[in-house]
Amino acid sequence: MMVTALVISELAERESFRSKVDFRMRLEAERFIERYEENPTYRRKVDKRQQRHGDRARPQNFWNSMHNGIPLFSIEDTQGKLIIGSHKEKPGKRHEIEITSEQGQEYSVIYYQRPPPDSLTRWQGFIFSMQALLILLSSTIASFIVSAIVVRPINQLRQYVKRLQEGEFSVRTENKLQLRGDEIGDFARDFNQMAEYVENTLKGQQQLFQNVSHELRAPLARLLAASGIIEQQIGHNHPAVNRIQLECERLSKLIDELLSLAKLQQQNQTDANVDAAPLLSKLVADSRFSQPQRQIELSTNRSIKTVTKGSSALLERTIGNVLGNSLKHTPSDSKIDIHLLNIEKQLHIIIEDNGPGVPEQFIERLCEPFFRLDTNVDGHGLGLGIARQAMQTQHGQLILENIKPHGLRVTLILQLI
Repeated sequence: MMVTALVISELAERESFRSKVDFRMRLEAERFIERYEENPTYRRKVDKRQQRHGDRARPQNFWNSMHNGIPLFSIEDTQGKLIIGSHKEKPGKRHEIEITSEQGQEYSVIYYQRPPPDSLTRWQGFIFSMQALLILLSSTIASFIVSAIVVRPINQLRQYVKRLQEGEFSVRTENKLQLRGDEIGDFARDFNQMAEYVENTLKGQQQLFQNVSHELRAPLARLLAASGIIEQQIGHNHPAVNRIQLECERLSKLIDELLSLAKLQQQNQTDANVDAAPLLSKLVADSRFSQPQRQIELSTNRSIKTVTKGSSALLERTIGNVLGNSLKHTPSDSKIDIHLLNIEKQLHIIIEDNGPGVPEQFIERLCEPFFRLDTNVDGHGLGLGIARQAMQTQHGQLILENIKPHGLRVTLILQLI
């Protein structure tokens, strides 16, 4: 489209240039012929000038027009008599105009037109002209005005949205944006209402978790006490009593996990210095001790930086949940690989298993509370949800992805010191 526009503009410029030259040439020739026919004194003077100067002769009143871009011309009558000019060819393309005077005489006006300046020359002249300088100056001023009125507030709103996305639910836009009377002000006010609604909803959810968990602890304790009394009366190892105690233990673990999730959602982001290498080695050693039949390999070297920003307790909880989830949902003879990498001032802790993997439509839901892909495996579906919340509290990320041909990769990303 740009090439087509340039070609068309070039052709139009050439045609316009030709039309302008023809018009001005005809006008100048008609003025000369009119004076030549009506003024005998002027005609004798022109004839003498033509006889005296020959090829160098030109109309007297044409000299100033030369500076307006009109080329020299010659005029002949119908008998071929040269009125003014010469038969000598000049540089450029030959053009001929037929003119009929007011007295009915016909004349031929011959001139040679050189090609107009090309587009590149015209653009160069425009770029270095005062007009281009004024356009550039006005465009710069307009850009600063648009930036101050539109772009800068939009960037500020983007930062507020990003902070809300990162879990800072108490964020609100500044009063300067809220007081604007345009669409940006409407957006700022709507953003504040949305952020307040999200914050109140999450606070209500967290408070509900805490209240339910605390309310369940009292009947759970009474249930355990009652099971103990029944055990004393009917004896040890009774199937019903054992079942009651097992379900009580599961319920106690569920309450603990709910409280942990609620506390993590309310906890502020932490920036302590944590060395992930010894913490990871300790968790791997504990897993090897509890499940000696499992193959767990930790790959690292001394050149990798492992000191990150976060919390030692939260990082231990995160890695423990992810590693425990891998051990729980993979075959007992499968292998688990753990790698440490430094990528762009970040520490990547990669935990890969050789299990069946997860269907792609469910992989993003694994971190949702109470979501369980396999209900036959013990658990409540809170482990990965607690892990992701703990990573967000440490300015980090938890990424889930399948491995081809089979397996699941969990990547924990933390900021290095």
